[in-house]
Amino acid sequence: MSSRTLPRQTSLTSLESPGRSGWNSDMDTPTPKLNRSLTMAERRPGGTGLVGRRTRDPLSPLKRFTRAKESISKAFGLIRERLTESQVFFQLAREGAESRPVAALLERTQGIQDILSRDHMKVAFFGRTSNGKSSVINALLQSQVLPAGIGHTTNCFCSVVGSEADDGFVLTPGSNERLNVKNVKQLAHSLHKKHLEPSSLMKIFWPKAKCPLLGDDVEFVDSPGIDMNPNMDEWINKHCLDADVFVLVSNAESTLMIAEKNFFHRVSEHLSKPNIFILNNRWDASANEEFLDEVREQHLDCDIHFLTKELKVTDEATARNRVFFVSAKEVLQYRMRKQQNVPNPTEGLADGFKRRFLEFEQFERQFKECISSSAISTKFEHHHRQGATVVAELEELLQQESKNIQDNSELGSQQLQVSWQRQQTLHSDGERVAQTCQHTITSTAQAVEQKIFVAMKDIVSQLTAITDSYDHQFDLAHLEGYKQDLFQFMDDSLSQELNRVSTTMLGRIHQDTQKSLIDSYQQLLQLSEKELTRYSQLVRQPELSFVLRCADLCEDFQEDLHFHFSLGLSSVLRFLNVDSLLGAAQGQASRLWSLLPGDYALPIVLLGAGALFSRFLNWRYIVPSLALYGGIYSYEWLTWTDRSKETALKRQFVQHLRAKVQYQIRATVTSYTTQLTSNLTLLQHQLQGALGAAQERETGKIAELTEQQT
Repeated sequence: MSSRTLPRQTSLTSLESPGRSGWNSDMDTPTPKLNRSLTMAERRPGGTGLVGRRTRDPLSPLKRFTRAKESISKAFGLIRERLTESQVFFQLAREGAESRPVAALLERTQGIQDILSRDHMKVAFFGRTSNGKSSVINALLQSQVLPAGIGHTTNCFCSVVGSEADDGFVLTPGSNERLNVKNVKQLAHSLHKKHLEPSSLMKIFWPKAKCPLLGDDVEFVDSPGIDMNPNMDEWINKHCLDADVFVLVSNAESTLMIAEKNFFHRVSEHLSKPNIFILNNRWDASANEEFLDEVREQHLDCDIHFLTKELKVTDEATARNRVFFVSAKEVLQYRMRKQQNVPNPTEGLADGFKRRFLEFEQFERQFKECISSSAISTKFEHHHRQGATVVAELEELLQQESKNIQDNSELGSQQLQVSWQRQQTLHSDGERVAQTCQHTITSTAQAVEQKIFVAMKDIVSQLTAITDSYDHQFDLAHLEGYKQDLFQFMDDSLSQELNRVSTTMLGRIHQDTQKSLIDSYQQLLQLSEKELTRYSQLVRQPELSFVLRCADLCEDFQEDLHFHFSLGLSSVLRFLNVDSLLGAAQGQASRLWSLLPGDYALPIVLLGAGALFSRFLNWRYIVPSLALYGGIYSYEWLTWTDRSKETALKRQFVQHLRAKVQYQIRATVTSYTTQLTSNLTLLQHQLQGALGAAQERETGKIAELTEQQT
């Protein structure tokens, strides 16, 4: 026996239709236990038939949801207005730049408003095939909307929501075409050829005027039998996660089945303590049951145990108010007869209908209270937290922006002062650095010129040694070939030595000078590593390419390979470096020598010299001296071989080449220093240009900061 405590029942006179003859005899003497659980019945305005006591509170359970929805929607409207105003503020503060955080908050708020516009109090009905789920929803709608019958009837999910239209219509998945509501019995019926898939959802829009529950934003969801499709998780994820109340419609002629329990165990795994009502439908079949109360108590205990011990979704006191024994088919018949003004609407209904009808109304009141509280808690409290979060984030953004504006103002003053000082530094120090760099370039060019001359002087001093190192067969018959080979050898040796010395020395000087120039400007410009690398690679070291070309330099070279006595008059004068006397002596000797016969020239000269000195000296001294002199002459004349001639040729070549090389070295050094100066000056101009650009940036920055301050 149920121990539910409900308001006291008053007289049932108001339940009767005109003329009590329409009621069954058992309704005249209500069972005492039922009296404690039923409320006063009265007729709902509009002729809906038997209802429980209507609360006089203007905020009925379902109206509380509607009012809460209106309030929170208005609140989010105000939040959106403030966000829009804040976005304008940010755009003005940031010179047209949009605030991404505020834009994100606006988008989030719009999303919440969209959800609020669609939010309904959702009731999902589940149960085994042919337990009467569709009949329960039809009874609540007070119309035969969903297909109902024997066996597997409903083939897909059906959502029933309110509509302002006068007539109902249907929307199928993936289509916006409004179909007549009569198509529901075809599209949702499992026996129809064009029925929908079990997991699909068909939306039914039913006029709110025909069902007050739908006018209060209630959504009913009918489902196929849970024993027909094993894919429970898909059903739950698609259609159950946002449900506020679940109604398990069971067959009162049997206890809860494994399929029903398993399904709600899966629901409980996905949702934390779902609100579940259990309707033991088809209770009219127990009208003539001998042990009616015992069977009812057995079902009640089993259902309470399932809710409290197995699912653990509620306590026992609450569970007793969530288990009902009804006959949905009877309630639907009665209400439809009342709408059609049938004289005796209870005619043909089983005994005890009044008790079952009143318990169905009790179920309606309980689930209204539960769904309203649940929907407000699960839907609006979450939206409320989101709204509070949006407001808090907006407040934080505004405070941060206000602080940024204040900090930027102070920072702007500091930056303006820094920019003035930097501009003055760039102007004053820039002139000093430019003069210093110009002096560095000039002094570097002079130093390079001096070092090159010194290095090349050392190399030129080694011409004799280099020439002597040339080892090639000397042959007077092939003298021109020997000379050309000698010229080429000197070209290769001197050019290689000069280039080696100059490249090693000059490369270091060029790098040091280039680094010195960049470092001087680095102190002013604070160049980045990338910029330093670019300036370092801007100019290349000039190439000191020294090509000797001995063949060209020695084009006027005329060798003298005739025998010249080392103690002869010309040699002595040359040794004494008496150029004028040497020239005269050579001229007179040449004229005198030409007058003498070639074969007797030397003896005649010697005898003549001996006769001349004999007048002044004793022959004891003259004869040995002449003998010694003649011996030396003979020795030199006898040793005047090709080797001696080669040595004389190399000596004459070195003397001729030294004078020519000195001139070419000077021209090469002058060209190199000119190119070096040009390259370094180009680098300085680039750095000076960067300095000018920095000065222009500082001037623009000063103007911008000044404008911001004003």
